[in-house]
Amino acid sequence: SVLSGGGSVPVKQASAPTWINMVNEFQKRALSTRLGIPMIYGIDALHGHNNVYNATIFPHNVGLGATR
Repeated sequence: SVLSGGGSVPVKQASAPTWINMVNEFQKRALSTRLGIPMIYGIDALHGHNNVYNATIFPHNVGLGATR
């Protein structure tokens, strides 16, 4: 398994297609091994994927409740 977090990005200002290509390449390499075990990929993105350039970021629920 692989977990992206803590500001790790494939390249500076990585777009969604860049992330998709990176994960697909990881998966292709994992499946090409002798056992062919698929990879589990995770992203630390509870409120929105802020590592994707121009992504929408959602506030924490307590922040949403405080706006009322």
